[in-house]
Amino acid sequence: MVYETFHRKKFNVVMATLCGLLSILGFCVNGVIPTASTRDHGASPLAGWIMVAVCFAVAAIFIRRAMDTRPLMRIDRHGVWARSWSDATVPWDQITKAHRVRVKNQVTIGFDLKDPSAYPSRNPISRLASGLNRATNFGSMTINVTYMTGGSGPLIAAIRRFRPDLFA
Repeated sequence: MVYETFHRKKFNVVMATLCGLLSILGFCVNGVIPTASTRDHGASPLAGWIMVAVCFAVAAIFIRRAMDTRPLMRIDRHGVWARSWSDATVPWDQITKAHRVRVKNQVTIGFDLKDPSAYPSRNPISRLASGLNRATNFGSMTINVTYMTGGSGPLIAAIRRFRPDLFA
């Protein structure tokens, strides 16, 4: 059995659409779309075009995620692989404990590793946060699964299939 998670396509398409609609506000601010306030107080072209550019840039990120068909995380008999963490699969025998952490609407799965330095994150911010995460009981390797397909339930079930002892 191999369990893989991906970007949520529908969520990313909706977010890209909302960013596109938000750019209308930028067109109003720069005066391309005339409104009562731009006629009375004047348009602000620089601010408006910056708003349009930022909205389109963020929409492009969401579109890229929606079109991405590569897995974000894989759970199989070899261990845990997360694209956001490292190119290496962390073997099951190197994982000592797993945590499901919920902070408001975000869900993170954290893994305590025997030797965290053997599987460092390729992201420098994650590498720096790893020590803090270990100190605060979030785990050596943390992966935000909020916006992945399936959510945390099936992911935890897949982990329990291979290592039922990881979750306390």
